[in-house]
Amino acid sequence: MKKIINKLVIILILILILNSCFNSNTAKDYSKITFYLTDSPNTDIAKAEILVKEIEFSSDSTNIILLENKEVDFLSLAGVLSELKNIKVIDENIFKNSKIMITLDSTIDLGNKEITSDSTEIELELSSNFNIGRDYNVIIDLDLATSLSNDKFNPNFRTWMVADTTADYRTITGYVYDNEENKNPKVYRPVAIITKDSSELLYSTLTNKDGKFIFNKIKLPLKDLEIAVLYSGVTIESTDISSYVITDSATKLGPSIENINLYIGDM
Repeated sequence: MKKIINKLVIILILILILNSCFNSNTAKDYSKITFYLTDSPNTDIAKAEILVKEIEFSSDSTNIILLENKEVDFLSLAGVLSELKNIKVIDENIFKNSKIMITLDSTIDLGNKEITSDSTEIELELSSNFNIGRDYNVIIDLDLATSLSNDKFNPNFRTWMVADTTADYRTITGYVYDNEENKNPKVYRPVAIITKDSSELLYSTLTNKDGKFIFNKIKLPLKDLEIAVLYSGVTIESTDISSYVITDSATKLGPSIENINLYIGDM
């Protein structure tokens, strides 16, 4: 009998140990949400400095100030994700009716002049597609390509939430050259990701002094997409951009493409 009791005790201990190991390896019961600020500039200017009075994340269950009273040169954020704040989340309801509220100063400093903003308060709805146990990035992007027009600044922000895995968003880099042989860089040229029928511009950015461009951690829809160079100094007034795209350089953007060079001749 004593041997049987000892065996039962040993079995019970093993069960407790195995149960402890199993619990330690299960999915975590919280998520980390990281908020980023970025920019997609599309004009040859010295700087694009704006006083950000406040960026706030709010939902039915919380209000969190992400940034407050800070001068931000959005031009310096081209292709860069600037971390604002990260939070630990244990309740999926935190994203119920969630949104990003942005309050800006009424002027933007371009270095050689200041221009007035048409809108100083922006409200962006945020996706509620969220599961506890997985980490997410919330990216807030100012697109200067569609914000600056005729000495007016009407801030065009967009935001999206992506799971923190390379399968859900992509980084695309490359260079814009005159031709494949000489490879003289085309500096400060706008590069765009567009739908194949040229009806919609999804993202835009600017080449640097070396002709390099970068789209950092962007989320692409399941559409036929192309990447192309726009005419220098173009101002995009609508989503119909077919007349602005240099079609000879438009290249099909497949799911496996992460680096691509564009050649535009003398344009």
